Amino acid sequence: MFTSRNLQLAALFFVVAVLIDFAWVAIQTDQKMDDAAQRAVMHIDNLFSGIEKKLTVIDTIDDLCNSKNKQLLEDIIFDSISIKEISYIKGNTIICSDRTRQHNLNISDELPQSLQLKTGRITYIANDQRRNMPALFYLVPYQDMWIRISLHLKYIDFWVSDFGIRNNMKAQLIHDRKFIAGDTEITNSELINHLEITSKHYPFSIVTGYDAALMLKAFRDQLLLALMIISLLTALLLALLYSYKRTRRTLESEIQHGITNNEFTGYLQPIICCQTNQWLGAEILLRWQHPINGITSPAEFITIAENTGLINDITLKLLAEAGRNKATIGKLSQSHYLSLNVTASMIANPYYVRKLINIIRHFPSLQSGLVLEFTERETFTDDQLAQLQSGMTRLRKEGVKWALDDFGSGYSGLSRLQQLSFEILKIDRAFVAASSNETIAHSILDSICELAKRFNCVLVAEGVETKEQAERVRLLGIECCQGYLFAKPMSMKHYIQQFKQTLIQDGEIK
Repeated sequence: MFTSRNLQLAALFFVVAVLIDFAWVAIQTDQKMDDAAQRAVMHIDNLFSGIEKKLTVIDTIDDLCNSKNKQLLEDIIFDSISIKEISYIKGNTIICSDRTRQHNLNISDELPQSLQLKTGRITYIANDQRRNMPALFYLVPYQDMWIRISLHLKYIDFWVSDFGIRNNMKAQLIHDRKFIAGDTEITNSELINHLEITSKHYPFSIVTGYDAALMLKAFRDQLLLALMIISLLTALLLALLYSYKRTRRTLESEIQHGITNNEFTGYLQPIICCQTNQWLGAEILLRWQHPINGITSPAEFITIAENTGLINDITLKLLAEAGRNKATIGKLSQSHYLSLNVTASMIANPYYVRKLINIIRHFPSLQSGLVLEFTERETFTDDQLAQLQSGMTRLRKEGVKWALDDFGSGYSGLSRLQQLSFEILKIDRAFVAASSNETIAHSILDSICELAKRFNCVLVAEGVETKEQAERVRLLGIECCQGYLFAKPMSMKHYIQQFKQTLIQDGEIK
């Protein structure tokens, strides 16, 4: 069954998916504008280049206006639906054209101003005085004259407009920021989005864009597909949420079953004296002796255990187990201590603190040599601080010592030391791992050592994995270290065997 929370998450996902779809359409329209403008520029480039290529057959060495050349001009026009006429212009006068009556005709009113100062190709619209209607002209410089091609403006206008319609967008042909052909009823300021691409070879640009209606149409055209995809993704999310919920319930049930059957146990990792390599104590690390999966690390279940509060019951089980184990270890060394992880929220709960005290009083071995530690990464409010201080004080009266784990990894190391009292600081493994080759890490370790001296705390370097790291922390005056260089976490039985071996080597037992 789907809970209301799952349905809310699904609704949120649906809204996010629609927003993503809007962004997707925006990206698509940008790509379509660019693609369409590039193709339009290529088509018009081909039109102009084709005209110029055909003009190269004209023989200008002899009489430019002989009948043969005029016939060639007529053939060029006949073969192209876009050309109306071709003229050779010198000064402001047509000196030759495919039209016989246009010889030596002055067309000053039709030409751009300061034409004599122009050197490159020119595109412009002017009123054709012979037809008394606007015309599109294209001028190509040639020797000491110009070749002027008069294009069918209505054809170009129709082609550009139709090109835009076929691509579901607006399209314009412009030159020098002036409109030439295309969608005359729209301006760039009215377009939601537009793109302008200028020809690299000829004097014109193509503008493509979307107004509100066309953008809405672009969304609507793919709305059905988008809704199908979004629906499938939403259904997939619901299925995943349902599966996760079932898995979580199953795992939660397994954890609860494991607590009842005493499947959770502590593996011990020794804490070593940096100067003598003696085993001074051990940290208790949680493991699950799963009946099917075997020994399982906390990474597989700790999040659910913490979120459901089951970690509280597991911790009580570990503390009771520590009481039994410490009595066994105490037969080998009375000074050996055990360290167990708790959360700040546990210690801020007076009811839970009472449970911890009851276990400590039940196991005399825990009334000395027991260290409880919580991480600096944990956060709590000022209101919780007073309760935490009270809980720590009550447990300290029962013989508990306190350690701050992962010291240096948070943002409040100094303030925590000032607000709470700790006997042990455990240096975050990240600084130990970087200590052999990073100046900044060296500086941080030096500062931590100074703080420890100031607050009269014993230092434990975590994550020591190489001899170089061990030597570095020893030279810094750090009292203890812990890590794979010395031993991995191990079962109680294996720990006792290894501990005995170290004592034999040190000559403390025979």
